[in-house]
Amino acid sequence: MRQRHALYLSEAMTRQLQAASETQRLPKSQIMESALEHYFAPTGRPPEQEPDPHQQASFRSLRRLERDLAIATELLATFVRYFVTITPPLPESEHTAARSLGQQRFQNVIEDVARCLSTDSSLIARVSAIMSSDPKMETSEDFDDAPSTANAASRSPKCDGDV
Repeated sequence: MRQRHALYLSEAMTRQLQAASETQRLPKSQIMESALEHYFAPTGRPPEQEPDPHQQASFRSLRRLERDLAIATELLATFVRYFVTITPPLPESEHTAARSLGQQRFQNVIEDVARCLSTDSSLIARVSAIMSSDPKMETSEDFDDAPSTANAASRSPKCDGDV
């Protein structure tokens, strides 16, 4: 048995209910009943604690960010594992020079990262700019012109957006 209820809605809500009723060709009472069923659905939480759509979008965004971070971490770990396995051990006499060169290179990397972070140009933005400026770009050309490891420490990345 159905019961009659008197409800007061704002004008905006009344217009939305009227439009939904006309476009979906459903009675207003059926739309209201469906909305109330959704509101009172047993989710294990009180209705006031249900996340709103903005919270749900934030949750999805955080999950994507967590996934991307896991991918980046795995990529870095794979690179380090590969680098460590292919690098031959140095003779004892070259350890001091290698440590000094390593410290200098590390300092250069830190300065480059700081320079990139001080601008608004992220790696993704730079790659997108390169790809959009030259859609026929072949990746093999990029690697053919790559600098040798001898002058790799002296080069600095482009962080100002001029790619």
